[in-house]
Amino acid sequence: MNKKFFSIILLITVCGISLFYVSKNKIKVEDIIENSELKHQGFSMPVVEIISPKHGIKAYLLEDNTNPIISMNFLFTQAGYALDDNGQEGISKLTAAIIAEAAGEFDSQEFKEILEDHAISINYKVDVDDFSGSLLTTKQFSSLAFDLLKQTLLKTRIDYKDLKRIKKQIYALLKAQTENPNQQLSLLANKELFPNHPYGKNPLGKKQDIKKISSGDIKKFITSKLGQNNLIVGIAGDITVDEAQKMLDEIFGSLPIVDTNNEIQPVSPYLASGFVHNNQNLPQNIAFIGANAAKRLSKDFYPLYIANHILGGSGLNSRLNQAAREKEGLTYGIYTGLYIPTKTSMIIGGFSTTAENFNRVEEILIDQWCKLGKEGVSSEELNIAKNYLLNSYNLRFADITNISEMLVYMQKENLGIDFLQKRNTYISDVTLEQVNQAAAKYFNSQNLRLISIGKFN
Repeated sequence: MNKKFFSIILLITVCGISLFYVSKNKIKVEDIIENSELKHQGFSMPVVEIISPKHGIKAYLLEDNTNPIISMNFLFTQAGYALDDNGQEGISKLTAAIIAEAAGEFDSQEFKEILEDHAISINYKVDVDDFSGSLLTTKQFSSLAFDLLKQTLLKTRIDYKDLKRIKKQIYALLKAQTENPNQQLSLLANKELFPNHPYGKNPLGKKQDIKKISSGDIKKFITSKLGQNNLIVGIAGDITVDEAQKMLDEIFGSLPIVDTNNEIQPVSPYLASGFVHNNQNLPQNIAFIGANAAKRLSKDFYPLYIANHILGGSGLNSRLNQAAREKEGLTYGIYTGLYIPTKTSMIIGGFSTTAENFNRVEEILIDQWCKLGKEGVSSEELNIAKNYLLNSYNLRFADITNISEMLVYMQKENLGIDFLQKRNTYISDVTLEQVNQAAAKYFNSQNLRLISIGKFN
């Protein structure tokens, strides 16, 4: 899906605070990745499930020694911003920003220098559901990298000056939300679609709550939310099964067992109140598109995935862009895509246009949306969509970090250990009848919500 509109619902891209350090000298991990043979091969290499010998920590591993690099992604379920406690909204985002700022005996400057000097990247982030992290290192410095990552989790260091500085950064981002139309729309969409659910929260939290959060609160968050029993790990690169198993015990073996009973309820986006147009004096009107979608493991998922690709997910060749941009020149782009967090499933998207053209673009959206549901797609459109989705699949894994991240989500979504090999078969097997049945089910006027801000008559 289009990344621009993925950020509209979550504000992750716009508002996320991450720490990503890369060597300025010596070996550069990016240079190795750029020349990796992974960019030219499929997924004949098997993924294996490994279990650490001491603590029974599971992970998916794709071992490849083409280049001397190791990538690991991991996440802690039920630790995202939607689960921030009342009175501490924003603590997960604040924790993600500061957890790799310093560690153990190393202050912020010392920690950054060690990472840079040894081409080690440590990154944490939080989304609506989960708290996640990643590690990228060369084989040469992997032992040091594992130890530093362990220290961020178990010897978390939060210096007053660092906490004060990062809080100021978040305050600035909160202020920017009130000034940036896209972020205003994002917050409005959250509230409109999830009015009585934690998914409607501001991803950055509340300023009054953040002000009160102490270093002790953050350390308590880490020990109460980040545990062995809500951990999912994916590893890819130049590391053997034995090495990976030992590494899992070394880094994560001392994490606590945490309470996972504080689970939020499934929710469907609220679509009943019709279209929402909020008047503001803006140079362009901007709109968010929202609708119900199929769950990830539903039989409708791949048929819907293809139908959406034809409608609004295939760039300038999509039906929406052909109708609104290419034929009438009303917008620079209009997009839709699937968004499937843990507790809901949605088709989301958006567009921008001038105030005088807004009603016409809205009309085109409704017309194309309902036309897809009533008439379906042609066999030619299906073949073109399949060809693109099949041939472009490997490109998303040109970077080994994307592979380790995918290994995490294969586990989280119960996709199966052989998903990388089978995914294209799932696309190939979809029939025209299945696509058109999904289109009829999901693309209708009752399953569509438009939330917009700008000048309206």
